[in-house]
Amino acid sequence: MDNQTISPRQFMFLVILFSVGSSILIVPTPLAANAKQDAWISISISVAIGLLLVVLYNHIATLMKGQTFVQATIAVFGNWFGRVLLFFYLSFLYILASLVLRNIGDFMTTQIIPETPLQFTHILFLIVVIWGAYLGLEAIGRSSEMFMPWVVLLVFFFTITLSPQIKMENLQPVLGNGIVPVVDTSTFVIGTPLLEMVTFLMIIPYVKDGKTKKRAWILGTFIGGAILTLITLLCILILGSDLTALNTYPSYKLAQKINIAGFLEGLEIIIAIIWMITIFFKMVVLYYSTTVGIAQFLTMEDHRPLLLPLGMGMVVLSIIAYPDVAYFETFINETWFPFAITHGLIIPLIVWIGLLFKSKKQNKTQQEPS
Repeated sequence: MDNQTISPRQFMFLVILFSVGSSILIVPTPLAANAKQDAWISISISVAIGLLLVVLYNHIATLMKGQTFVQATIAVFGNWFGRVLLFFYLSFLYILASLVLRNIGDFMTTQIIPETPLQFTHILFLIVVIWGAYLGLEAIGRSSEMFMPWVVLLVFFFTITLSPQIKMENLQPVLGNGIVPVVDTSTFVIGTPLLEMVTFLMIIPYVKDGKTKKRAWILGTFIGGAILTLITLLCILILGSDLTALNTYPSYKLAQKINIAGFLEGLEIIIAIIWMITIFFKMVVLYYSTTVGIAQFLTMEDHRPLLLPLGMGMVVLSIIAYPDVAYFETFINETWFPFAITHGLIIPLIVWIGLLFKSKKQNKTQQEPS
């Protein structure tokens, strides 16, 4: 296994890009459909809960003492039960990566290149992801430093150019349908992308300077959540909650409304560029974590031989995972949250309890006189 490391700042950028990822396009629709004009409150609640999740994940990372989640789980629970837990954890990462890949294909084939076969889009994008995972974590971290300023710049440009079209009345009445729909809808963003950040338990052991890891993770989650909140808020303020709920990709529809001085139009490619950059980093983090995790699960010395065969399987899985966009929306609304909470919270909690017992046992052994 490569022993590459990244800085806390690079780790923070990866968390931001991972958080925004595919969520920048798919999050506003279900939020507006259920929470209506209060979707922005719902996502704010989600981000607050997400920060608590990150505190838990960071404590697990501290107890792992430089090991990845896979290594720590086997060390605590042994080869048999540990590997049973890890089978579900690694399956979750692999299925998630396949769904993200399908998000890419659906967006490209419905909005940008409709006559291009879905498989071709998946294969072309995955080749770049495989190459990134092959180069290793250090290359991924450095790339995030290069692309992060462009993402910030494009989000800023996107916000400024749309600000004249904002209609504050679209936010009224605040909590018009009560607090219950707002709280219920918050589970969507908790499920994606916040519970998905359990992936970083495979990355955080390679982050230098342990004192600032926690701050980088929390700050990255907060900034990523703030970007998602901003995009959702803009969709509600400009399109209104009804139109946002009806559009599959409301933020892309929003970008089509950019009009500068009556002649500079059709700048929806801006949101497409932001999304392609962020989803690439989400995919490469997921794919790298999955291949490294499976390599450690199989006690292989290097994860690179797994990159191509797992990629071929992912292309197939991404196509058969769900037949159409309508099925995907139903799956996300009804099935994904319990699936994500099982793998993103319950399994880490089991490992956390095991790590606590192991840590207390080691401390007790050390304190006993020889």
